Amino acid sequence: MSSCRNTYGVDGKALKRALASAIGQFSQHVEVINEMNVFPVPDGDTGINMYHTLQRAYSEISDLDDSDIAEVSRRFAYGALMGARGNSGTILSQLLKGFAEELQSTKALDTPHLALACKRAAQFAYDAVTSPVEGTILTVAREATETLELHADEGLALSEALDILVRAAQASLRRTPELLPILKESGVVDSGALGLASFLEGLAPGDGKFDRPEKAEAPVAARPGVSMGSSGDASYGYDVQFLMLGKDLNIAQIRQDLEQAGWSLLVVGDDSTVKVHIHVDNPALPIDYAVQSGAILDDIVIENMELQFRRRPGQETSSAAAPKHQAAEAYGVIAVAPGDGLRAVFEDLGCEAVIRGGQGRNPSVEDFLVAIDSVSASKVFILPNNRNIIMTARQAAESADERRVDVLPTTSVVQGISALIALRSFEDSGEDSGGDLDSAIREMRAAAQQVCSIEITRASRDSRLGGLAIGCGDFLAIGDGQILVAGATIEAAVRDALAKALKAEHELVTLYYGDSIQEREAKDLIERLSFTYSELEFDLVFGGQDLYPYLIGLE
Repeated sequence: MSSCRNTYGVDGKALKRALASAIGQFSQHVEVINEMNVFPVPDGDTGINMYHTLQRAYSEISDLDDSDIAEVSRRFAYGALMGARGNSGTILSQLLKGFAEELQSTKALDTPHLALACKRAAQFAYDAVTSPVEGTILTVAREATETLELHADEGLALSEALDILVRAAQASLRRTPELLPILKESGVVDSGALGLASFLEGLAPGDGKFDRPEKAEAPVAARPGVSMGSSGDASYGYDVQFLMLGKDLNIAQIRQDLEQAGWSLLVVGDDSTVKVHIHVDNPALPIDYAVQSGAILDDIVIENMELQFRRRPGQETSSAAAPKHQAAEAYGVIAVAPGDGLRAVFEDLGCEAVIRGGQGRNPSVEDFLVAIDSVSASKVFILPNNRNIIMTARQAAESADERRVDVLPTTSVVQGISALIALRSFEDSGEDSGGDLDSAIREMRAAAQQVCSIEITRASRDSRLGGLAIGCGDFLAIGDGQILVAGATIEAAVRDALAKALKAEHELVTLYYGDSIQEREAKDLIERLSFTYSELEFDLVFGGQDLYPYLIGLE
């Protein structure tokens, strides 16, 4: 450590530059963080979730020229909450919220205040999780803070304190497999913990000087001069996402070529499949680039962020975009669905808002708030339909104004559909006398818990979990958060999974087939399965989901 200890604190401008630098460095680790997924499945998204959370956080301070550290930290934390995606992004937003709250009466950030803010951050994150698990991002936040507290009164410069914090976080990260056996078995560290350690590493100054030069003013992917929280006339543009499929795709070149097309750029994948996410004023530009490159485009999503912002609670809306607050159903339902077919299923069952999302594409808190504001009913149910989205949905429910919003902890679309059918049956039965909310919730929870769901996907790497040897390319059947079987073919995985999961009370098997499966192929599979399970009824529904050829419900 330096022999000359400068204990002065830094102001909001210096913190802003440090945050920009940290986000820029974090962006270089997104793919590595994604690969730390315990399950060897192709939708590892922890890095993406945390990166988008940080990007949304920075959008709140990108146009802020303020030396007030309380204001910078408060707005950054608010942006993180709005942009929080997945469990990792939501926990990160709570860390930043606790950190900011501790600094609200602080004029400058010095070592003692850093220690207090980190302690408050860890407390907020633990409080936000219903059943905290050690060996995760929570552990790293707590243990790094505890180490920092031991040195907080030694008169250290802020740069020295940050160095201690980073090294403690890295040491804690290395210990995560010892605390969480599934990590050790999979040969990985906790992905969220790796994300936090990467962010802190970027926050700490490598040159010993916290007050970075002006050139670090904005992260590469941030759009200069536009804040999602501003009230100016600048356009918010379009959110464009798509997959590029081909051979020998050059991720680095694609990233470099698209950097000038827009902002909030994220390019991840491999040489055959590349996922692109970018914010642009003209959505045709990145799509045209991808087409001209010779790649095949798939899973194209274009969303108008200007309209989304105007529909947020508290924002003025035009008559065309105004939320529907007329008297309507007793309950309004919001569901998350990963494919066009599943979206149609939920809409047919009466969902007022269906958010595109699921495995590998987690919606943010802000996405949920926009959907909540669009619902006409005074009481709202949210069906997250994915275990990695439940925490985000709950944060949105807590942030919603005026109406009661309840999150049903559905972990799959199969559970969500079953819960929604139960709600409609409850309403049609006449038992719902003007909106008996608690009774409706009980009916929906019971229905969701009674259905068994299985997801079929393909292994993205060799692995070993629960004594099961998994080869890259094997078809996996996942049920209740566990890998049930691994097979060389889709049919083998489906058959073996049914043999394990079917119970005497099951009568109906519903297969929701994805965008990689032809209808004839799905019908042929059901025909062969019917010979084996002649006592069961089979139903086939187009789901349109990617990455998961089949989603299966057993009732």
